[in-house]
Amino acid sequence: MKTRTLLVIAVVLMLSAVMFANAPLIGISVIGTEHDWDIQAYNGAIAKAKELGAEVIAFDGERRPEKMLNDVKTLISRDVDVLIVILGYRDVIEPELKIAREKGIKVVTADFQSVYSQCNVSTNNMTAMVELVLRMVADLKGEGEVGIFFRPGSPIAELRKKCFDLVLSEYPNIKVVAEEAYVVPGTVPDAYNKTKDMLRAHPEIDAFWSLFDQPMIGAAQAIDDMGSQYHAKCYGFDGDPTALKMIADPNSSFVATVAQQPYKIGETCAEVAMDLLAGKEVPVLRFVDHILVTTENVKDLLK
Repeated sequence: MKTRTLLVIAVVLMLSAVMFANAPLIGISVIGTEHDWDIQAYNGAIAKAKELGAEVIAFDGERRPEKMLNDVKTLISRDVDVLIVILGYRDVIEPELKIAREKGIKVVTADFQSVYSQCNVSTNNMTAMVELVLRMVADLKGEGEVGIFFRPGSPIAELRKKCFDLVLSEYPNIKVVAEEAYVVPGTVPDAYNKTKDMLRAHPEIDAFWSLFDQPMIGAAQAIDDMGSQYHAKCYGFDGDPTALKMIADPNSSFVATVAQQPYKIGETCAEVAMDLLAGKEVPVLRFVDHILVTTENVKDLLK
C-alpha cells in the first residue's frame, strides 16, 4: 500500500512538472499601483492569466518611469512569451516594445496605444471623454471659465486632452483660464492646494477638469472647504470609488466622471495574450464598456 501511494505521488508530481514546464510565461508591467484604476487593471491581468494556465511575472513600476523601463527590460531578458504593459510613457517604453517584437515576444497593452502593440485594451477614450466634456459644456450652458490639471507624456493623457480641446474648439465662449500640472504620488493633496491658488487668482472659475479622478478629488475638497462664494464644479475620469461617493453627495462640487471597468480591462489583456499564443487573430483595439456618471445616475450605479 505504501509503495502504491508513493507511486501515485510521484506520477502526480511528474505530471505537474510537465504542465508547469509547458505553461506560457506572461510578463506584466504596470506604471504604478497608487490609484484604484491601476491596481484593478494589474490585479485583473494577473488573476486571469493564472486562471488561464499561464505562469506570471509581474512588476509594479511605482510611478517611476525609470523603474518601469527596467521592469520591461527584465521581462524581455526573461524571454516571456507575452508582454502586457499597463499605462506608461511612450518615449520611455516604446523602444523596448520594439525590441520585444523583434525577439518574437507578443505585446498587449492597456491604455497604451503603440505601433508595437498587437492589441490595446481600453475604454473607448475618445467617445468617453467627448461625452464627459459635452456634459460640462451643457452644465455651463455654453460659456464660462475653466481650470484644468494636465501633464503631457503618456499616450492616454495626451489623447484625452486632445478630445477635451476638440470639444472646446466648438464652444469659444468657454475659456481655459488656469492650468496646473498634476503630480504623482501625492496627487490629491497637491491638487487641493493648487485649486485654492487657482481660485484665488480666478474666483469666477466655473468648472475644473482633469483626465483622471485624483486631481478632481482634491479640487472638489478645496472648493467645498473654501466656502459658498466659489461655485466651480469638477469633472473627472475613471470612476474611482472615492469620486463616486463624492458625486453621490449633494454637497460636493464633484459632479461627473466616466466609470471604467479596469479589472475587466486587465482580464481582457490576459485573454488576448492567450489568444495570440494560440495563433488566433486579435483586433488592434478592444474596448471595454464605460458609463458617464452624474449626480442623476450615481446612486443607481453604487447599488
